Amino acid sequence: MCGRYANFLTEQELVDAFEIAVIADDARLAPRYNIGPMQDTSIIVARKEAGRSLELARWGLVPSWAKDPSIGSKMFNARSETVAEKPSFRSAFAKRRCIVPASGYYEWRTVDGVKHPYFIHTEDGAPLALAGLFEFWRDKALGDEAPWLATCSIVTTAARDEMQEIHDRQPVMLLHDEAAAWLDAGTGKDDLFAVIAAPAPALTWHEVGRDVGNIRNQGEQLVLPL
Repeated sequence: MCGRYANFLTEQELVDAFEIAVIADDARLAPRYNIGPMQDTSIIVARKEAGRSLELARWGLVPSWAKDPSIGSKMFNARSETVAEKPSFRSAFAKRRCIVPASGYYEWRTVDGVKHPYFIHTEDGAPLALAGLFEFWRDKALGDEAPWLATCSIVTTAARDEMQEIHDRQPVMLLHDEAAAWLDAGTGKDDLFAVIAAPAPALTWHEVGRDVGNIRNQGEQLVLPL
């Protein structure tokens, strides 16, 4: 499960790492060390003519058929095992996939009944490309003039190898070729599941302070080793 992550990548680091061609004005966010569900965040989508675009979305997917956007509070993760069949995610999985860029993410490990937060990131400090889904929703009661709300979810899978020491789930993390296939609208279902099953980047982690548990806290100190 991924319920908190950090993105303190600079604009240039994002462009270089993810080959971004266009950056939407509202996606130019300040570095953030503690991003939680129902907050606005940056996602990368592939636009047919413009190329890869950095755009803004609220973390917590709201299906187009939802009556109100509050359902997004329960939809910030999509399990890879059911993503192709679950009504909330299957349309986005088939048609609207994105990358959620991250510097790393947080997970809590329970030891003797006490939860300890850890910051998980790549061994070489490279940005993480988290597999995501996105959707657009608007209030039908307001008619065609209602504004569109862009939302997203992070796809998760069973924890692998040493990651099981921390938690039983982990986000799907994509290497370069897998990221390209994930964003490609022509990638079929079987190939998408091959992308999900592909090796993740080499990771490392360290325990951090409990201040990260409060979503209002920000700052570089949150990712420093305890």
